[in-house]
Amino acid sequence: MITGKSKIQLFLLPILTILLSFSLFGALKASASTTIIPDISEWQGKLTNSQVAKLKDQVSFIINRRQYGANYQDKYATSNTNLYTQNGIPFGEYDYATFTSAASAKNEAKVFYQNSNKNAKFYVLDYEENDVTSGSTNAAVTAWYNEMRSLTSKKLVFYSYQSFATAHANTARKNFDAQWIANYSSKPTIQTDLWQYTNKKYVPALKESVDASTILNSSKPITWWIGGQQSESAAQPTYFTDVVPSVTTTQKIYLYDSTSFKKANRVVTVNAGTKVSVSAIHQRSTGSYYFETADGRYFTANKNYVQ
Repeated sequence: MITGKSKIQLFLLPILTILLSFSLFGALKASASTTIIPDISEWQGKLTNSQVAKLKDQVSFIINRRQYGANYQDKYATSNTNLYTQNGIPFGEYDYATFTSAASAKNEAKVFYQNSNKNAKFYVLDYEENDVTSGSTNAAVTAWYNEMRSLTSKKLVFYSYQSFATAHANTARKNFDAQWIANYSSKPTIQTDLWQYTNKKYVPALKESVDASTILNSSKPITWWIGGQQSESAAQPTYFTDVVPSVTTTQKIYLYDSTSFKKANRVVTVNAGTKVSVSAIHQRSTGSYYFETADGRYFTANKNYVQ
């Protein structure tokens, strides 16, 4: 959400990119990751039923903008969220905050909830610009939270980028049920349940790249966000099963010089947020998958570690 006409830009650190090449597996088609968690607004346009039907197989859930402050409703929020409901895609909604005081924040929350799609699984305060001119920012964020809590028992989520969160809502953000933090250069170092790690995740159904996130807190898996109980199958690792051009690490991983992922075979440490190019994919007899790089290194294809 930090990109776009209304977004505050983050300084990006250089990202290590391992040389991209294609092997005999290069002709294989890349399949869409089923773990994409995109956020969508009017910048992606008015979605069609055909697009949303395809999205169902490409996302875990969607976070859709409902409003830009109390005085501007997203052009396509109603249409898009209705299509998510019709196609069985879980979603949450967010309010891009522009409140100027605690009283203003309370009103903004009220307008947000009144206009929201009540099929939303959770509601988000997107607080990434400081417009507060009366009182403290922590007081304003708390007022928003308290008003929403009086209106709904659904999960309330705080979103921002790390430096802004600590500077302007370091106390108030801790009231929320979860924290969704953006940091495109590395894994956040503050409490983060959902990590927005990129603004360039390609979504085939939309034919464009969008902001995307991944789960960081294992105690709040996807089922926590969309409701229901964690099934045995959902708790198991899921893997890429087809070769893709590249993936981005969501946690620290290692490149190995052997297909046996033993500590002694680690040759490169790859930090979270790093783009790694893929040459091939292989399946073990146990059913798990792993990637191969152009220079003969191997690493996991587990979607809990790479996206």
